[in-house]
Amino acid sequence: MEVKVAILDDNITGPPFFKAEHGLSVLLEVEGRRFLWDCGLSDLAVYNARLLGIDLRTIERIGISHGHMDHAGGLAAVLGASGPKKVHMHPCALEPRYMVAGNFKLFVGITLRREALESMSDGLELSAGPVEVMPGVGLTGEVPRVTDFEGPEPSLFLLKDGELIPDPFVDDQALVVDTPDGAIVLTGCAHSGLVNILKHVMEKHGRIRAVVGGTHLGMGAPLSKVEATMDFLDEVLPDKIIVNHCTGSVVMSRMLDRFKDRFIPGHTGLLATL
Repeated sequence: MEVKVAILDDNITGPPFFKAEHGLSVLLEVEGRRFLWDCGLSDLAVYNARLLGIDLRTIERIGISHGHMDHAGGLAAVLGASGPKKVHMHPCALEPRYMVAGNFKLFVGITLRREALESMSDGLELSAGPVEVMPGVGLTGEVPRVTDFEGPEPSLFLLKDGELIPDPFVDDQALVVDTPDGAIVLTGCAHSGLVNILKHVMEKHGRIRAVVGGTHLGMGAPLSKVEATMDFLDEVLPDKIIVNHCTGSVVMSRMLDRFKDRFIPGHTGLLATL
């Protein structure tokens, strides 16, 4: 089974003329069929797709990993380039979200409202559970929290009934390709915990063949969490580990040192066969 990914948006850019931003968008291709995972912060996923010679009209559907603007801010631009496509996300993804640090408060949620998304798409499918989006490709839905080191993030909040509460990220999900050699897992930011995600996927699919996407290990995560996550990756040992976005250069360097040829630093413009 041929599975390819193209990173259309990331914090880091590769040569020659790609652009970067704090965002994530990954084009998944399975046996010639295409699905877009997240849309980045702005219109850069569209810009970079054109540089790569990728026609976004060829994607079948779009999935949003969670309700943050750096993953869904480019959704309108993508739909403008792709034409109406079905959009998948968790029902809670559209709730207002904020980053709070002392007196600083910043809205970080999805700016488009449900009515606008429904009008420009081919339908907005909201689901908390697993959903098949293409043959052999599905969304995990909500991820159970089973580890003791992947907890809430202190600066991220959800506006609920007029009150800011720590964001539980029940909407955070992953995309999974089921192959004969194991599961290929695409994450957004892995707010629910990379280990929690992989354990959840392994219950249904067994071996993890590859991991692609953000890990949220570079956003002030304690070293104990970083080490425990890398220990688990060492235990399940995917063939390829391509992490980017919210992983951070320090953690990526540690992973390269530990996983050697299995590790590929992710960046805008990267094309990989998994």
